[in-house]
Amino acid sequence: MTGSQNTSKSLINPVSTSSQQELQFGFELSNALQKIETFYVGKMPLRKYLEIPTSLPAFLSLNDTVLNAISKQKNSSLRLLFEIARDGMEGAVNSRTLYVENAELDIRVLMLNKKVEDILSGKNETKAIGCTSGKLTITKTFKLSPIYSYYIYLYGMPAYGVGFEASKLSLLASIMQKYGVNPYK
Repeated sequence: MTGSQNTSKSLINPVSTSSQQELQFGFELSNALQKIETFYVGKMPLRKYLEIPTSLPAFLSLNDTVLNAISKQKNSSLRLLFEIARDGMEGAVNSRTLYVENAELDIRVLMLNKKVEDILSGKNETKAIGCTSGKLTITKTFKLSPIYSYYIYLYGMPAYGVGFEASKLSLLASIMQKYGVNPYK
């Protein structure tokens, strides 16, 4: 009211955009966030847990970069987003661990069930006197190697033409060898 101001505003965008600038992060932080999304968090919705890296030095490097950004960030909203990224990375590593441990426990249950079945079926029993009859029956038994039997039990039969996933077979083989079972016999 005391004077006239000669500041005109645009009719198209009357609000100043000086505070709406694009966020600029340093290369190290941008790179770390991209790696967290690509290699850790992005694998979880796709259920590709075995593709989540297990390298502790790589994890610690990314973790340190994000923690450094969190400690320097004054904006509480950005600090929250960085904390979510860090927690997501840690959650991805934990998801991978739980996935592997679950497969291991499933195999152990199958092994124990097989032992119980062997005991109940009388494999340890021997007949002292046998008798024969005039009838002859021939049967053909088809037996998969243990690794494929466990695979089908845990993950189901692969789709026609797709085949068994190599990463899952590798996981099962390592678990079976850990418990002294030859996966191929």
